[in-house]
Amino acid sequence: MIDTQLLTGVLVALAAIGGLAVLLVAALWTAAAVGKPGQAPHGGIRRDLTPLPQPDADETRELVLH
Repeated sequence: MIDTQLLTGVLVALAAIGGLAVLLVAALWTAAAVGKPGQAPHGGIRRDLTPLPQPDADETRELVLH
């Protein structure tokens, strides 16, 4: 007959190995997700220049007739 302490020790060891395996998989999965390079921007890697200032939409223009 199997000793209860031996059975408990084996079950604890298997649970510990399983837990470590799950932690290892989670760590590798996280490292792979963080290490992926992002997608290259469309049209190259040059940054967009700041847009030129646009006139205000509510600016009133006067037409002067001579």
